[in-house]
Amino acid sequence: MLRLPVSVYMTRAPAVIPAGANLERAAMLLDARGVSAMPVVDGDNIPIGVVSRRDLLQAGTLDRPERRRAAEWRLPDRPVEGIMSRKIITVASSTALGEAAALMLDAHTHRVFVEEGDELVGVLTTRDIMEGIVDARIETPVEVYMHRPVESIVDIGPLSFARQSLASLGIRGLIVAWEGRPVGVFAEQEALASRNTDSDIPVAQVMSHQVIVVGPDMPLHLVAGRMASMHAQRVVVTKDDEMLGVLTGIDLAGAAALESD
Repeated sequence: MLRLPVSVYMTRAPAVIPAGANLERAAMLLDARGVSAMPVVDGDNIPIGVVSRRDLLQAGTLDRPERRRAAEWRLPDRPVEGIMSRKIITVASSTALGEAAALMLDAHTHRVFVEEGDELVGVLTTRDIMEGIVDARIETPVEVYMHRPVESIVDIGPLSFARQSLASLGIRGLIVAWEGRPVGVFAEQEALASRNTDSDIPVAQVMSHQVIVVGPDMPLHLVAGRMASMHAQRVVVTKDDEMLGVLTGIDLAGAAALESD
């Protein structure tokens, strides 16, 4: 299955952000579609760049308006062209799924765009890679591809600290823990969705409660299936209530690349 062309798994006619849109508009489009990035297109619908949640989070600023106790995190009013990446990673529709997964791993990106000639026809994401792993029924235990350490924060920590932790650690998501046990996830999606929220509130009020916990010996295809069905980008691997590691969408891209050989 991992040698099938990406055209089998890709999403056709991907959503786009028009050139000239401001950052708040881009954030709203990403929120509405539930995706982590979109291509930016010019007036002729030709891709000129990519804007991701991470780009938007890095562009945001923390302000404390007069007569307000709480600081506010805001997106500056500027066009997406000022923050977008101009490097668009593309593959042909005939590219094998495992080969596309290897590109994702090398570039540490959750998506590649699919072209036929010069036309943008689709997008392949780590969620599609998960579906490929399910179809291939890869039995390798999850502990083989998980990574350490588990970057976590406590559930009563402030939202501002969670945002700062994402930025300083250079990661896409944090596990929120209570008494050493995973109870939620605070990732770029939650950070961007809470952009108009008081930064002093506990992170537990804005985190995702959709945390997947699995044992180290669970077959990869079962883990990938759960992640795909829950639209999750990470699972926590535990044993005897100890957090051993985390498996992310990028880790699964690496698994698909290696298992396709």
